[in-house]
Amino acid sequence: MTDIAQKERDFYAQRHHAHLAEKTAKQQCRYLVGKPEVLLGIVGLGAYKGMSDAKPKVKSNRKTALITIGRTALLSLFKL
Repeated sequence: MTDIAQKERDFYAQRHHAHLAEKTAKQQCRYLVGKPEVLLGIVGLGAYKGMSDAKPKVKSNRKTALITIGRTALLSLFKL
């Protein structure tokens, strides 16, 4: 019985540590994406792609890209 109880404690401790590691990883990803240089890089990459795109519906693509960037920024504000 003591062996079973020890295994249960080990299992719950391991599950707790895994939960903490997952929570920390998610938090660090939020901090990374929320940095101004990362956001500027994403916007710059999107602007470059929008300018270098040779498709006929470039204005539609730019509008979609700007809406997506705005929505992402707005949602990231509410998540923090």
